[in-house]
Amino acid sequence: MSFYSEISPFVDFIHSIRKLKTYLSFDVKFPDKWVIPKSILEDTQIVSFEVEDPTYKGLSFVCEIKDDSINIILNKITKIIKINREKELKEKLFKQMVEKLKVTFDSNNLEALQNLYFDFQKDEPNLDLDDDESIRTTHVELVGEREEEGRVGTEPLQVEDNRRNKKLRERKLIQEA
Repeated sequence: MSFYSEISPFVDFIHSIRKLKTYLSFDVKFPDKWVIPKSILEDTQIVSFEVEDPTYKGLSFVCEIKDDSINIILNKITKIIKINREKELKEKLFKQMVEKLKVTFDSNNLEALQNLYFDFQKDEPNLDLDDDESIRTTHVELVGEREEEGRVGTEPLQVEDNRRNKKLRERKLIQEA
């Protein structure tokens, strides 16, 4: 495997890579709002450093020049990136869903809103951060009104509900009525 393929997942965050006698230092820059889980800090030599941009923080991950030590550090850096990117995507999704809810609440009466519910299509979460796959998120879909209540939703929500039911029928998760 080439050196580039090893560092490509986090090349945008690399500030420098330095040799210090029998150690390597991977100096990375992360957005200041990113968090570093305590589990990653355990058994890791990390030193902070100043970066020019105040919206970033600099961290030096230091390890011995050994294959297994370097792999551990690279995996830890990759985990930090995956965890924080997932957090950012969740925040973005949350904001989008809040906007959808605002539109739904503004365009429907109280009676229709009382039958509002959420449908979650749950996939098994991929919590193994050691693989190259990014963390999968649960798909959340805002669905119109419950059909068993006998109410007819607004046109956009009803169309969305019909598409969802068609997909479920295709996957044989619900039976034809």
